[in-house]
Amino acid sequence: MADRVFAVGLMVLVTAFWRETAELAGASGGSPVGPAFVPRVVLALIFGLAVLLLVQSFLQAEKAVRMTGIGDFLKLHWRVPVLLAGFGVYVALMEGIGFTWASVAFLLGSFALLIRDYSRGILIASAVIAVGLPFGLEWLFESALNTFLP
Repeated sequence: MADRVFAVGLMVLVTAFWRETAELAGASGGSPVGPAFVPRVVLALIFGLAVLLLVQSFLQAEKAVRMTGIGDFLKLHWRVPVLLAGFGVYVALMEGIGFTWASVAFLLGSFALLIRDYSRGILIASAVIAVGLPFGLEWLFESALNTFLP
């Protein structure tokens, strides 16, 4: 039952995000795709996987995840809902401060939450990735794809 609730909830969330991508600008500057292209590809993939999970939960009902034990699961894996809440904050920040800085903040927070070995090398690598990846993606989209990120 839990996998069905998760799949339906994910489909609703993806549908809401899809509707939000309609507000992004269309293709411009000779680019064949606009800023909404990549998010829509990712959202379509997530939606398809959620539909697959929903269908499998009915076809293999005996293997479906039960709602009982969710509390025990969350006690053990408390990082999951915290990370999902952080993702919600990330999406909210993106409109205010932009993709790059919101991504830096989200990645730094996610790494701090998920890393269990706080050695110097791990922290340096995490900081480099958290800062370099968003700026690298911004450069890629603006220079190579001739489109702008939100």
